[in-house]
Amino acid sequence: MVFLVLVTIYIAVRFREWDMALAALASLFFDVIVTAGFYAWSGFEVSPATVIGLLTILGFSLYDTVVVFDKVDENVRGVLHTTRRTYGEQANLAVNQTLMRSINTTVISALPIISLMVVAAWLLGVGTLMDLGLIQLVGVVVGTYSSVFFAAPLLVSLKERRPEYKQHTAKVLARRAKADSAEDTVADGAVKLDKAPARPQTKRSRRRD
Repeated sequence: MVFLVLVTIYIAVRFREWDMALAALASLFFDVIVTAGFYAWSGFEVSPATVIGLLTILGFSLYDTVVVFDKVDENVRGVLHTTRRTYGEQANLAVNQTLMRSINTTVISALPIISLMVVAAWLLGVGTLMDLGLIQLVGVVVGTYSSVFFAAPLLVSLKERRPEYKQHTAKVLARRAKADSAEDTVADGAVKLDKAPARPQTKRSRRRD
């Protein structure tokens, strides 16, 4: 509980808003519930190594979430003063920009864990390391998933409930609709000009032909 309180305060101070802190906290709970549920489904016994692994993946998930939120904070800075993109589109752009980094971090983190499970558990027969490796492997994958597909969309949902963000989204959509209608008008005018009747030929133009 002390860890969760400190994490919430840190994120709120770091990004100067509570919405990111709430989204990151919800992402941590999501990671714990899914990882613990998978561990319970697998039938492994809960040991001190299990608890250590569960606390470890909280740090990994928080790190990945902060990386994604840092890019989101960079992209949405001053978004209310422009009408080019909505808050959700800017956040989606940030997720796309950090997606490969999150995948690479997950792969690099998962490979040593898999090696630990294969060498220490199956070859040496150390069951405690198997408990630790399993919960860390599941937690790393779930932590990456929650940072990209849970924390960021939840942040956008929290933001778009505020009146100022609703008004901004409406302005962006209205501007796009106006631009689309103008383009359609120009396109219709061009079609009409192309379909204009040809000028009748006179005797003088026929002689030239």
